[in-house]
Amino acid sequence: MKNLDKQLKIGLVPTRREAFANETTTRQKEAVVKRFRELAEELDFEIVTIEDINEEGLLMTYHDVKAAYKKLTAAGVDALIFPHCNFGQEEAVGRLAKDMNLPVLIWGPRDGCPNGLEWRPTDSQCGMFATTKLLMHYGVTFSYIENCAIDSDILKKELADFLAAANVVKAFRALRIARISSRPKEFLSVMVNEAELLEKYDIEIVPGEPTVILDRVDRILAEDRERMEALLQDLVDAGLDISALGEKRYPLAAIELALMDFAEANDCNALSCECWNLFRKKYGVSPCFILGDLNDRGLPAACENDVHAAITSVMAVAAARYKTPSFVADLTIRHPENDNAELLWHCGSFAKKLKKTDANGRIVKEGKGFYELEGGPVTVLRFDGNHGEYYMFAGEAKGVDGPVTNGNYLWIETDNWVKWEKKFIFGPFIHHVVGIHGSYSHIIQEACRYLGIRIDLPDMPNRY
Repeated sequence: MKNLDKQLKIGLVPTRREAFANETTTRQKEAVVKRFRELAEELDFEIVTIEDINEEGLLMTYHDVKAAYKKLTAAGVDALIFPHCNFGQEEAVGRLAKDMNLPVLIWGPRDGCPNGLEWRPTDSQCGMFATTKLLMHYGVTFSYIENCAIDSDILKKELADFLAAANVVKAFRALRIARISSRPKEFLSVMVNEAELLEKYDIEIVPGEPTVILDRVDRILAEDRERMEALLQDLVDAGLDISALGEKRYPLAAIELALMDFAEANDCNALSCECWNLFRKKYGVSPCFILGDLNDRGLPAACENDVHAAITSVMAVAAARYKTPSFVADLTIRHPENDNAELLWHCGSFAKKLKKTDANGRIVKEGKGFYELEGGPVTVLRFDGNHGEYYMFAGEAKGVDGPVTNGNYLWIETDNWVKWEKKFIFGPFIHHVVGIHGSYSHIIQEACRYLGIRIDLPDMPNRY
């Protein structure tokens, strides 16, 4: 898989107005740096400071911009935070933010009580109004945390959200997708415009021709029994019953290893795969469970060669900061008793880690997983496009009880299913969605602002 460093590096760039130096600003800067170092430990990110670009470690002049740019670029930071330690230097912040072209967070500590008729020493809130106006002139997208105290819970919570959004931007901008074979003939709805994805978003599709992939599978079957046995034992250790596979367990393991090897060899960080004919006709096993297991192992993978679903999956797991896998599901049928509930289902391609605790997990002889998923909060996403415009649907639901069915499934309840249903009918979305456990729609919305993707929520008007 593509070697994407999953720990965020954040450039911490405190700033002050050059004309207003005072002891309060110096103390404020020191307190800010100390607090962000603490938050870096708590929220698991790395800080790159500008302590050594000048005597004060503050961004104040265009000369500072050049020095900060050189240091932060060399360090490979993924986003920038500009704490305003007094009014801040808007021209320096604007220039550095424009040149770096990364997610930007603006924040300043809440100002203290005025001391009679003396000059106020900071006025950080005032300066942020000026900085953000300049960022708009520069065309720089930015995030903002309200003017709050350094030790406020607001700072920690909203910083965590910014980090997650920056993580989505980082993952999206590094996308390189292995596309295994072609789409199934009947699935015109999963067509994609490869040239457009490359031109608009720098997303490259790497074709995995059937002969190349099948040759990899055959070589693993013939020469790599040890790796196959290790993978199969891993499935058993995870509590899955694989007995129904019989001798087909070796082709299943070989196909999964071949797909992982192809992604690794071609520096891909996601995969979409034809799942109807390629493997089933030669080996008698479908790659359904395999694709779910790839998600479990950190390689987002979509069935029915749905490239847009693979893109959505990468964004979903990045929003969750890789704490849980996503799953690609069909919007299938309405709940027989709950008008606001719907069945998220697929024929066996959901990550085993997501299995409901008390559900019996098994892989049937065709190579498909059979188990229900754990409930709780679920974010439902879909990246898709039409006529050169790209959109992201983002909605939130919760897992609920419902009738038992085959394959992998989860019943979800929405606030108003009819709105969701009409949203997908009028598109530009299809029946495939990506689900991920947790509440991430606000993270995805923020990331889409940076990426130039139009957000589409259930309550927004339909377009067609």
